[in-house]
Amino acid sequence: MSIRPCCPGRKLTLPVWLLGFPAVCQGVLVDFRHAWERIETWLREQRCTGALSELHPPASGEVVQSLQAAIPYPLHPHLVQWLRIHGGAPLYDAPIWPGGFVPYDVEVLKGGPEYMEEMLEEFNEQRDEDPERWILDRWADPLWLPIAGTNTGESLLIDHRPGDTYGNIIEIDYEGNEVTAVRWKHLGEMVSLMAESLESGSPMPYSRQYTRVPQLDEGPPRSLNWKLEKIQD
Repeated sequence: MSIRPCCPGRKLTLPVWLLGFPAVCQGVLVDFRHAWERIETWLREQRCTGALSELHPPASGEVVQSLQAAIPYPLHPHLVQWLRIHGGAPLYDAPIWPGGFVPYDVEVLKGGPEYMEEMLEEFNEQRDEDPERWILDRWADPLWLPIAGTNTGESLLIDHRPGDTYGNIIEIDYEGNEVTAVRWKHLGEMVSLMAESLESGSPMPYSRQYTRVPQLDEGPPRSLNWKLEKIQD
């Protein structure tokens, strides 16, 4: 069921899989939806709807519940809200998030825990070969869920570990200087910053050294790119 602003006399009903999150409130989820609506409005005004048109329609409550049944921990509410707006996209066909990331659909999300298990096993094996000289941060955790990927192998994950890191959006780039890096506090922050950047033309915060700057590629077809730009000292 959709989560909409309450009207006088109307009670907001949250899906059962959103219960149990004390920090979640109606306003946060409504703000998330509103921020994405601003993004879609901007893309349509700029006649830049190629990637947008590839996104799946909203996932039904039954489909989201089937995902929750396949994941051994409660899904972050921002991910649930995103799926109720768009149920992901075909792999690599809708690079709509900054960095060319394509949001995964429900069937791909279901494989996240198994993939993390494989990556954690690989990490432990490589670290155990020479533990005294190992300097890399871990690139997998049982409570990290991959939610998006690029056609060059990078991934975005949501941290489901309890505590201060809960909800963090982590980027994994096996070829980069930083294998893992926290990009945004949560998915809601990422979407909100996207909307603000598109509407104002200002750079979008990305890391301590770089920002993502929205640029229109005239094509054809017209497309949106998020250029990586170094922050000037």
